[in-house]
Amino acid sequence: MPVTIHPVLTKADQHLFYDLAWRVYQKDPCWVPALWPQRKDYLNKKTTFFSYGEGDFWLAKRGSEVVGTIGAAVDHPRNHHLGRQSCLFGFFEVLEDDYEAASALWDQACIWAKTHHLTELVGPYSFAANEDTGFLVEGFQYPPTIMMGHNPPYYPQFAEKYGFQKSAEWLAYRYDLKTINFDVQNGPGILFRIAQRSRQRLGQSSIRHPDMRRWDEEIHRLHTVYNTSLADLPDFFPIELVEFNAQAIALKPILDPELVFIAEVDGKVVGFSLGLPNLMEALKEAHGLRDPWDYLRFAQARRKITGVSFKILAIDPQYWGYGLESQMFLEMAKTVIRKGYTWIDGSLTGDTNPQTNKLATRLGAYVYRRYWEFKLVF
Repeated sequence: MPVTIHPVLTKADQHLFYDLAWRVYQKDPCWVPALWPQRKDYLNKKTTFFSYGEGDFWLAKRGSEVVGTIGAAVDHPRNHHLGRQSCLFGFFEVLEDDYEAASALWDQACIWAKTHHLTELVGPYSFAANEDTGFLVEGFQYPPTIMMGHNPPYYPQFAEKYGFQKSAEWLAYRYDLKTINFDVQNGPGILFRIAQRSRQRLGQSSIRHPDMRRWDEEIHRLHTVYNTSLADLPDFFPIELVEFNAQAIALKPILDPELVFIAEVDGKVVGFSLGLPNLMEALKEAHGLRDPWDYLRFAQARRKITGVSFKILAIDPQYWGYGLESQMFLEMAKTVIRKGYTWIDGSLTGDTNPQTNKLATRLGAYVYRRYWEFKLVF
């Protein structure tokens, strides 16, 4: 039967949109379902993104059977900063061997983009910055960590067949602590030497944890450092404070302040690193939190988490080369080992990020998942 495209308008449509992924990944042991409460907020356009952007969602059907999903959106601040007219696509799912459905979904996204006077289709992204960035092209044997996407191998193949071109590459690093035999006394000697020189060169420098009693002030400081630290990278666009704050609030219930490290020089915040317990290990057992008893499964599985995911290492460019990253890494190592974690994820970083990639490889990490962003110019 031919593929038809239908907008997501009703609660029944939303459930169909969400449920398709369970069919796509039914034989994939690494897949972790998206949380139903969060996905529902997106489909109802109640997330922070829709305070500064706009978008819509569609189902692809053959008769009454759903065979694909997609969302298309425009991030107005992003386009303004980059001087582009980009349409983002995301929430893309399609059954295996159904390129026709994939093509029809991208056709719909292109139509939506053109009606909004946009000139290119870019993705996949789940619209907000740092969420489900790119199609996975390497590392399918590993489950994703928190804030990291997952997809079948045929998605990037479908994208290239449709005419998309690779436009960016994103890397996830893994540190197996037992393999590299890392402990606070048995780490790479160069790391200790760099950290020691850093403390001597910078004088009044320190690494601290966030003051949770002054949440708003801390978030404002970290937002400034985040945008400043990445401003020189190709195609970087500043994250809006409202989005940065919304993501921080969403993470607050799972945040372990001991895994957040803030670098100060002469009392000024100049860098930070954000670590999160890898809740995807627990969420895999929680079935998307669709039912009340799933929360109990999640609570039980949460006690057995083995990994920690470091999502951000941001340093003001004025302090690059001073070894602050080594100071923070040593503090991270002490905490991770003390808390009993056995492996560390570092994700995601662009392949053009010189500081993070250099530090990761120097410390014995390896790339274990690789993502590509795709672009189609009309």
